Amino acid sequence: MKAVTTHRFLPTRVLSLLLGRPLGLGAQVKDVSVPSITDNEVLVKVRAVALNPIDFKNIDFFAPRNSAIGCDYAGEVVKVGKKSGQRWKVGDKIAGFVHGGLYPDVGSFAEHLKVDGDLAWKVPEAMNLGVASTYGVPAATAMLSLTYLDISWEDIENGRTFEDDQPTIFIYSGGSNVGLFAIQLAKRAGYKVVATASPRSFDLVKQYGADAVYDYRSSSSIGEIKKAYPNILRALDCFSEGNSAAFCADVLREGKVVTLLDQGKPKKPTVSYRFLMVFTVFGREFQLLAPVGPVFPVIPSDREVISRFYASLSTMSIDIIRCPPTTTIKGGLRDILDGLELLRKGEGRGTKLVVEFDEFQ
Repeated sequence: MKAVTTHRFLPTRVLSLLLGRPLGLGAQVKDVSVPSITDNEVLVKVRAVALNPIDFKNIDFFAPRNSAIGCDYAGEVVKVGKKSGQRWKVGDKIAGFVHGGLYPDVGSFAEHLKVDGDLAWKVPEAMNLGVASTYGVPAATAMLSLTYLDISWEDIENGRTFEDDQPTIFIYSGGSNVGLFAIQLAKRAGYKVVATASPRSFDLVKQYGADAVYDYRSSSSIGEIKKAYPNILRALDCFSEGNSAAFCADVLREGKVVTLLDQGKPKKPTVSYRFLMVFTVFGREFQLLAPVGPVFPVIPSDREVISRFYASLSTMSIDIIRCPPTTTIKGGLRDILDGLELLRKGEGRGTKLVVEFDEFQ
């Protein structure tokens, strides 16, 4: 089969990271073997993929040479492992995400993909596969983030209404893909949502459920939020660069900030940071930019959260949890590389790029 694989050796990737820009050929479409599956896996014919910043960052910096690339996917089941047969059958529409960019046989930017049977969800017949592919890394990250902030899955799954003292959560970069999913999940759990965004995204963020939106660039926003919502104890930093984590800590009276990149320790003693890396759900210890980068341990509880989330998503997705606005590209694997270049240049803001595959050449 054909797949997108990485091409850079470690010294070039390290130099690219130090320079902040990619050097040399980073990825290519090449012929590789169709992956074999274990008893707990299913083999998927990939029909659509959604693009994430981590995909081009893997190509440019993190992924070892000859690693398969791509995380988010949707497609059709073509082979079922012995222990996955109770949940899946050949022909089922399936979606989710994988840990692309680390292994030679795991990546969604390919004709076929192997996935863990308990970490995927059954796509409703009425849903387009391109849309279904967007419920991967961003949706799982949002779900896991709220769990890290002690918001229970039961409250999200069943819906909750607080009769008194409705709690508030603060979401930095509410207009991001993770932010839009997190807003909806937090509202489902009964929380009031205060978010930041750029002014051009205010209406979008409110359409997805935010109760109040502030300009993250305004020097007065922190004071205005603290005055209007003095008892915020939870914050999710969906940007996690520059001063975003400190902004979150300043908004909180006390409590916890979940970040998507390591932000060190907060200067505010009553606030703690917790760093989230969604790929811990797959039950394997891994390292970024091996052998020099950080090592991430196995966290079994993370897998349980996403397994339960995906088991219920089929009945929740259409009416309760909307995907971000999407821009669809019809094409093939080489069109993915063009789409990633748009993300690399910062030209994909405000939309989720999706590639729906025509027939492979």
